[in-house]
This record gives sequence, structure tokens and C-alpha cells, in this order.
Amino acid sequence: MSRANVHQSEDLFPARGPGRLRAVSQLITEEGTEPLMTAAVMYYEQSASQQDIAQRLGISRPSVSRLLQRAREQGIVRIEIVPPGVDERLVERLKERLALRELFVAPGRANEADPGPLLSGPFAAALDSARLGSGDAMVVSWGRGVYSCVRSVRRKIPGLVIAPAMGGNASDRPWFQPNEIVRSCARALGGQPVYLNAPAFVSQALAEPLLAEPGIRDVVALWDRARVALVGVGAWPKPDPSYAAAGFPVDDPGLADAAGDVAGWSFGIDGTLVQHRDNRVLLGITPDQLRAIPHVICFAGSATKAQAAIGAVRAGLVNVLVTDASTARAMDTYLDSEG
Repeated sequence: MSRANVHQSEDLFPARGPGRLRAVSQLITEEGTEPLMTAAVMYYEQSASQQDIAQRLGISRPSVSRLLQRAREQGIVRIEIVPPGVDERLVERLKERLALRELFVAPGRANEADPGPLLSGPFAAALDSARLGSGDAMVVSWGRGVYSCVRSVRRKIPGLVIAPAMGGNASDRPWFQPNEIVRSCARALGGQPVYLNAPAFVSQALAEPLLAEPGIRDVVALWDRARVALVGVGAWPKPDPSYAAAGFPVDDPGLADAAGDVAGWSFGIDGTLVQHRDNRVLLGITPDQLRAIPHVICFAGSATKAQAAIGAVRAGLVNVLVTDASTARAMDTYLDSEG
């Protein structure tokens, strides 16, 4: 743009008031896309400040902002977010070190309170690898990661039977209600929900008659023929009071050495199951039943769950891990520290 045109532009743009927007349009009309191109190249390619662009074009800074917006609207500028790729060497190393069947890692760091939006892609890939079809059974445990991911995934598997892997509880948190998670999962996947109307923790005297009830017995039978299980992993110790509200024996002295829990079963970092001193019975899938399921998909959406996830894999309760790059690095670092 010539110096004469610069001076002409100064006359076009009033210091303030509604005439400023009209002036931007007038400049673009009179000079074509040159002002848009000049502003866009200087700002996005030359890293010039809006003040520098304003001086170059002889306009105000707010007018520069409007030019840049117009450049985006007209497609002169296209902003693309390109997430960094996941370190494949890290993925392969971690998969081998833990002898995982599959490891799916999302780039970045998931929101621990709602990891589903970031982990939905890896979760979909994990479902694809299981090759589920109509009539197959999938069981679902509790956990914030499970609840968030099943609400975020975009896959349809019509005819898939989806059942809870454990009973319910008195907590008002939806991620502690397996039936609610089953409902959300069936809605997302287009599957057939089956509900378990029984508490997760019961007395020994009540466990046997409950399991004899036809409605409960039919659901429990699905635990033996499931091809996929979805589980979360809890990290110990538990500062969250909602675990106590869910009936989990958080004050049990036997949990002092626990690293985490999956489907109500606690374990140490070495994978040894923790024997609770609580004499109640967990009305849920057993460790042996979990180990017999071909694809046990575990969601770990926080670096705070790194050691718990390692313990879960070592316990044989998990063989497919869906996580983020931050958690994967934390797991790898911990394994390095063990020597």
C-alpha cells in the first residue's frame, strides 16, 4: 500500500463511533482484499503486533481486529489445531513391560473429572479391536472414567447385551451406579441394557438367597459369557467421601497397603489382591471371572492413577488400557523407578 493510500485510510477511519465498522467495509470495498491479506500475513506469518499493523495500514487497533476476523470469515485465514502425535515408542515399551493385550493412548492430558471427551477416540478403537456383534455380552463396572467415556463414545453395536458387573449402592453420584452407566452405554452404542437390582455389598446371610433369585441369577450368568468388560481404576488412599457413601469399606485396615481397586476388588502395586476384613460379600464379578474375559478395558484418565493402573494389570484384572499420554508417561516413569 502506498503512502498516499495510508493517508487516505487515516481519513476513512474515525477515532471512535459506529462509523468505524463502516470504514472497515469501505476500505475492503475500495481496495479489494489487499488490507485483509496485509493484516493476515503480518499477524499470522510475520508475528507483527496489531499496533504495528494499525500503523502500517493507518487504522486503529480495533479496526485491525475486525480485519483479521473478516479474513477468517472469508477463508483467507484458516486456523487448524493439529494435536501432537503420541510417542509410539512409549506406547510399545509400556505395552511390552506390562504384557498388555492392547494399549490405546490419547495425546495430551485428560480431565480427571470428565476424561471421556479426550479418551473417546482410544475407547472407540478398543471397542473396534474387540469385534463385538449382536448377541455378544459386555459387562460394565462403576467409576468416573467408565461413566464419562460411555457417554462420549460414538459407536453403534446393535444387539449388544450390556449388563452391570456389580450391584448398586446408595450414592447419589451417577458414576457409582452401574445400572445408570449401563443405561448410558446402551443409549450410546445402541445396545440392549440389562439391569441388576441388588446392592453391591451385602451380608453373607443375604448373598446366597439373592443370587438364587431368577432376575439376579440371569444377570450374573452374563459375567461368565461376556466378551468385554469396562472398568475404571480407583487410586488409593481415598480422600473422596463418596466412596464411603457408595458402601466401599474405606476404613478397612486391610486397605492400608492397597494401590487401587477395580470393580470393588482392591490390590497392591505388585498385583496382590487385598483381603478385606469387612465380612460383607461383594455382589459383583469375581477376579477369576474378569481374568477369563478376553477384553477387559480399563480407563485411567489421570497421572494420579498411574500406580493403580499398574497394580490392576499385574493383578490380571485388566488387559486393555485406555489412557492419555500424561498417564502413560507417569506409568513408564514409575516402572523405571522400580529398576
